[in-house]
Amino acid sequence: MDTKVTDWLLEDNSWLNFAVETQLLGKKAEPSLAAADSKIQVVINRLKNSSVGIPALKSGKVAYTSTGNAFWDLFFLADIGLKVEDIHIQNEINDLFKLQQDDGTLILQDGTKSGYFCIPTIILASLVKMGYNNDPHILRFIEKIFETQRLDGGWHCALNRAKGKKLQDTESCPMDNLNILMLLGQYDTYRNDTRLNGAIDLLLVHWKKRMEPWRPYGFGIGNDYLKLKYPAVKYGILRVLDVLSIYPYAIKSTEFNEMYESVMKKSPDGRFFAESVSRSYPEFDFGQTKLPSKWITFLIYRILKRIG
Repeated sequence: MDTKVTDWLLEDNSWLNFAVETQLLGKKAEPSLAAADSKIQVVINRLKNSSVGIPALKSGKVAYTSTGNAFWDLFFLADIGLKVEDIHIQNEINDLFKLQQDDGTLILQDGTKSGYFCIPTIILASLVKMGYNNDPHILRFIEKIFETQRLDGGWHCALNRAKGKKLQDTESCPMDNLNILMLLGQYDTYRNDTRLNGAIDLLLVHWKKRMEPWRPYGFGIGNDYLKLKYPAVKYGILRVLDVLSIYPYAIKSTEFNEMYESVMKKSPDGRFFAESVSRSYPEFDFGQTKLPSKWITFLIYRILKRIG
């Protein structure tokens, strides 16, 4: 990694310093400094809010398609490397698990059913990163994931596309595959699990066929997909690369490396800009497009470190 870029990343930001030191430089750092940062405190407090935070998930009114809520605030804090105990949300997580159904599934948004794995996996993947990898609620959910895996190795929320159903031979949903791979990739045991190769292949083939009129379940790869943005709520290149970079099978592929090279070409000096922003995070550098974003740059160099 370019030391000039590293020095730039470490200039003046305690929460980002923690992420860079622990995830890029392999150093130990004190999480309390990151958690105490005034900007991070805003996110933590919002995470505890009864309207948009973790307690609000029981209402079914919090939409994963929006930012500034439990889905993406938790995602952000997990990406920094903070643990649940660092931000003191154990009680909120305990209440969240009370929503789990007897079959292991979670329904967190109105209008969805138990087979919509793409939604709760956003939350659960963050919790695994934050120290809950052995929690029995999450392990039961993962069991259900494998019970519902489709013929092509991926997943789809529509019941008529399940194994044994009329549309069992159709392709899986890219977002389902992406989010489930994001969760499973937090476990060493699944990173080389060949059962996941089909789900990975769909994301890779989607890139390969991006110029063709092929839209699995309505998902396409156009200009919006190619924009660097965070949180990557929609199906986009930054989160696809971030997830696939966890899997050795994926990073060996031509398609993965083409995607990665297309991102690297966006920066002549190793510093990257957010190319689309969310209004929920104006205080962070990924919430603006005029100056290079240290956070976006960190995420890309984290991918680079994984792939060597």
